[in-house]
Amino acid sequence: MSQWVVETGLPEGEFLFDLANPDTGEANGILDLAWPDGTPEGLSAQVPMLLHEPKEIETAANRTGYWFFTDVVSIKRYEDPEVLIAEGMS
Repeated sequence: MSQWVVETGLPEGEFLFDLANPDTGEANGILDLAWPDGTPEGLSAQVPMLLHEPKEIETAANRTGYWFFTDVVSIKRYEDPEVLIAEGMS
């Protein structure tokens, strides 16, 4: 995964990212890998990768505004500009 991130030119992301409630600072869990500023930075939603996480973490990520992925294939598809162009989403 990390080699793919580097090859695509995406920001590296943050491993074991502390997910906190933006209003209260309350800890909501740990995200396996997150891009809290989006990918590309500042131009997309907050994106985390959640591998084998319980539904509570998925719910917390969603509630905090993250659009999460639960497998490598899905996030690669999301980030691949050729797929977006082919699907008319550019």
